[in-house]
Parts: sequence; structure tokens; C-alpha cells
Amino acid sequence: MIELEDVDTDEDGALNADVELPGGRRVTVEYEFDEEFRRDDDDDDDESDDDEDDYVEREDLPDLDTMRATVQHALSRLSGEILDAREREVVDELVEAAAEDDDDVDLEQARRALAEDIALDGVVVFGDGGMTLLYIAPEEYPDLIIYCLLDEDLEVDDLMVE
Repeated sequence: MIELEDVDTDEDGALNADVELPGGRRVTVEYEFDEEFRRDDDDDDDESDDDEDDYVEREDLPDLDTMRATVQHALSRLSGEILDAREREVVDELVEAAAEDDDDVDLEQARRALAEDIALDGVVVFGDGGMTLLYIAPEEYPDLIIYCLLDEDLEVDDLMVE
């Protein structure tokens, strides 16, 4: 069972916690609401152009116990082997993308450098149990976050660096 530590909520009421994943990976986990909700301090005049049906009332959002259960269930699917495989795929895709822009890239050296630098830093869990892995690579991608969206089979669905 995945144990969440230092469980808290953000200003929107979404769960934030620390957790240790297989392989000794200590990360921050965040619950991401699937829907936007109307905050109590929203000004009705600012929303006059917005469709009222696009918002969910705060009381209709999941409670902390529901968010905790969703996060724990989603994270329990992440074995050490799956995390290792996704990390290798992220490294390979980033190195191959860099090689497309620069013909002089030594692929093996670039793979080794990124593999030594990259670390799983966080996981975002969505209400439906979907996940995005957040990686950092401070030497190779300083001040950037690598987002790896997983599909329902825990395969890489999309990769983005911001």
C-alpha cells in the first residue's frame, strides 16, 4: 500500500502529499481536478461571458478521503519496472528529438548524460486515475520540467518540456 505523507490541500482544495515510490523515489504527488470549479471569491461580473455549465460548485468536488483513495490507487499501479521503463523512454525520446536538431550529437553520450541527470520529481494524479510523471534534469534541462503523460496502460502518451 502506498502511504501518503505530509498530506495537505492547496488553495483550491486539491490534495498535495509526499510519497515514496518503488526504487526509493521520493516525490510530491498532486491531485488535479478534472473540472474547473467556481470559487467562493469569483466575481460574477467576470464570468458573464463564460458558460455557467463549465463550472462545478466546490461542494461537488471530491473530499480529501476520495482524493487520497484515488491517488493511492493510481500510484499503486506504478511498479519499479514501470517507472524504470518510462524513464528510459523519456530519455530516449528527448535524446532522439535533440539529435533531429543537431546531426553532431553523440547519441550514446547524450543518453548517458541525460540518464544520469534525470530524476522523477512528482506525479500529478487526475480524478479519473490518469497520471502525469514530472521529471527534472538540472544539468541537461536547467529550469525546465519534463511532463510525461501516461495512458491507461501506463505507456507514454505524450511528452512535453516546459
